[in-house]
Amino acid sequence: MRRLLTPLLLLFLVTTPALAQGTSPSLNDQMWEAARKGDAAAVTALLDKGADVNAKFRYGATALFKAAERGNIEVVKVLLARGVDVKVRDTFYGATAMTWALDNKHTEVVRAILAKDPESANDVLMTGARENNLELVRVALDVGGAKAETLTAALVVATGAEGNAEIAEALKKAGAKPPLEVDAATLQSYVGKYKSDQGMEVAVTYKNNQLFATPAGQGPIAFIAVDTVTFKPAAFDGIVVTFKVADGKVTGFDLKQGPNTTLLKRVE
Repeated sequence: MRRLLTPLLLLFLVTTPALAQGTSPSLNDQMWEAARKGDAAAVTALLDKGADVNAKFRYGATALFKAAERGNIEVVKVLLARGVDVKVRDTFYGATAMTWALDNKHTEVVRAILAKDPESANDVLMTGARENNLELVRVALDVGGAKAETLTAALVVATGAEGNAEIAEALKKAGAKPPLEVDAATLQSYVGKYKSDQGMEVAVTYKNNQLFATPAGQGPIAFIAVDTVTFKPAAFDGIVVTFKVADGKVTGFDLKQGPNTTLLKRVE
């Protein structure tokens, strides 16, 4: 799943001074600053003196977050070698150090963290597919372990409206299979505009044998078929769309997001 960090909030988190929590705040704070500067020797020395590699600072971030955000690969390597927890999530965004490495396109940092956390290959793979970043896709595929459904979702993104033929080919070579095929006539029957009673508007379109949904003011979202009436976004989880058909006519669709379901009616 890709992070959405607004520039204002991103600036706030990056520039706000860190306050360490723990038994050795002075050493830990020095380690944070050394990680920010990219001083791997200083980070090593501070860890040798007793700094906590997993010390948490503002919003629960660790020094690995700052090193990953800055692309300080040598510091990242030191922290990883000392056993830093790569799965820690901050309390502000729910982000990890990998989040920051991906958002700032620090491929070598991504590769290093991925070696310690192969499960994040799915996130790296989808990020690469969404951003047309062949290098990230290859990094994820080299590690292996991506789920079959993630390979399929990445392939859908790579062959979509803004897709990338090189990425699609790399995914196919890695074993990515196309999603369930729904006949063109059925997909075309879903094309149209839909609106909820709360004012949400979505345009459904069809191109290259693929269905797309475009919420008002946003870009198109490629869908994968679960069955002939049920679809989910290729690029992220958590949303399911189920079209409603009565007497051979599409009347609307249910949009399920988490525990909430919203009905959008077809606008004639």
